[in-house]
Amino acid sequence: MNTPTTQTLLARYEGNRVIRGLIQLIPFGIGGAIDVVLARTLTTIREQRSRAFFDELAKGTTQIDPAELESEDFLHCYFATARYALNSRHREKIRMFARLLKSSVSPNGPRDVDEYEIFLEILDELNYRELQALTILDSYSSQPWNPDQNDLQWTNTFWDDFSARLTTDLNIPQEEIRDFMNRISRTGCYEMFTGTYLDYTGGKGKLTPRYRRLKQFIEEQEQPT
Repeated sequence: MNTPTTQTLLARYEGNRVIRGLIQLIPFGIGGAIDVVLARTLTTIREQRSRAFFDELAKGTTQIDPAELESEDFLHCYFATARYALNSRHREKIRMFARLLKSSVSPNGPRDVDEYEIFLEILDELNYRELQALTILDSYSSQPWNPDQNDLQWTNTFWDDFSARLTTDLNIPQEEIRDFMNRISRTGCYEMFTGTYLDYTGGKGKLTPRYRRLKQFIEEQEQPT
């Protein structure tokens, strides 16, 4: 039996067979022994999160082939991704989950389900502020690089600006930036510089190939004009 939330979403995607099929796989019901006002609030939150997720899935020129609804691998990825997405508060992160799911059926996406699960868990583990910090650091990737510079020397050319943006944009105190960035290294998306660099006192690092791949899977694609 379809709940009001399910019916609302099905009507929203009336012309999209794949999205309608996926919606019907998610249980939107809320237990009966719950305050009416709370139930209404939870229903609204769940519906808004679902819209963010399914709107992103339906968006763009690349659409999921209806044949994927018969694929065990795709459905496994879908159920796992939807669970994480609908438990996320930030709408943009929910959209990232949707884009990651679409990448699973792309020729340039994760190589198999096992690799997909790795990136899904990384995306879930990174909170939204950490994702923003990685995006800010990545914005300096086009900074001119002298062939004579090592990674640390190149990073030094923009690190002060990067640190200032973490404070102004993300409200991270300067004295906490080192620990904040170091925590991100747990995901393999960021790597602290170590070793005996001249005049290096620690606390700086760089993005990794793993981050580059994650970015490829979750970044918003430009829409044709």
